[in-house]
Amino acid sequence: KNLPRYEVCPDQYPKRIGTIANNEYLAFFTKSHKNVLTNRYFVCDNKFKCLDYSQVCDLIEDCDDGSDETACTNHFRCTSSGSLIPKTKKCDGRYDCQDMSDECNEQCSREILEGSSLKVISLIIGSLAVLANSIIIIRNT
Repeated sequence: KNLPRYEVCPDQYPKRIGTIANNEYLAFFTKSHKNVLTNRYFVCDNKFKCLDYSQVCDLIEDCDDGSDETACTNHFRCTSSGSLIPKTKKCDGRYDCQDMSDECNEQCSREILEGSSLKVISLIIGSLAVLANSIIIIRNT
């Protein structure tokens, strides 16, 4: 459902003071705790939840659709789990993501297997494992 911007989040702010028109959208206003008019609301992509801008890009997905953390530049999203970590923890020498994607990536210039000898040994072991499994499969057919 494509709601106009002034109709979003109807259950959160039922006592709206009014709306103001812009060429692109209408925004709603409410009174803050000190009777100051405010329209500091981030509208989630699903248009059913609105957040104060202090909750946007805070490493916590407050919108059910995650849209409050989508376009942020202050965090890194782990590859497999999708969890968020501060950007300062990326490439810091400590694994903060379970899949190690915060340390083992092109930006950090690190790989899981560093050094040629480890790579060669891993290649040999992997090749032997494939060969042994192939022999077993051929014998069992």
